[in-house]
Amino acid sequence: MIKELVQFIENGTDLIVGTNLFAGFAPPTVEDCVIVIESGGVPNFFVKDFVEKAIQVLSRSRNYWTAKSNADKVYELLHTQAGITLPVVEVGKEYYANTIEAVSAPQSLGQDDKGLFNISTNYVLKIQDA
Repeated sequence: MIKELVQFIENGTDLIVGTNLFAGFAPPTVEDCVIVIESGGVPNFFVKDFVEKAIQVLSRSRNYWTAKSNADKVYELLHTQAGITLPVVEVGKEYYANTIEAVSAPQSLGQDDKGLFNISTNYVLKIQDA
C-alpha cells in the first residue's frame, strides 16, 4: 500500500518517485527529498480487509525552506482526503482510502548529523481493499 500512496503523491505534486520521492527509505546520497515511512497501525478485527495505517512523511533538505515547502505540498494533498482509490502499482492490488488525516501540521525535527533539515508529518489512513 505504501507504493500506491507514494504514486498518489507523485500524481498530485511535482515530486518524482525515485528522484526526490521515496517509499520506505531514500538513498543516503539524496539530500532534497520526501520519504514516506510506514509506522504501526491499528487493525480492525471486525472487517477483514480494513486497516487504520499510520505513516510518517519525512521531508529533508540542506535548505530549511525547501524541506518545509515539500512537507507542506504533501500535507496540502493528503490531509482530509476522503473516498479515493489509490493508483494501482502492482497488478491485482487496489486500495480505497476512506480517509487520510494528518495528526498535526508539518513540524521541524531540527537538523540531523549531516546538517539536513528534517520536517515530519504523521498521518492516519483508513484503508481497505478496493
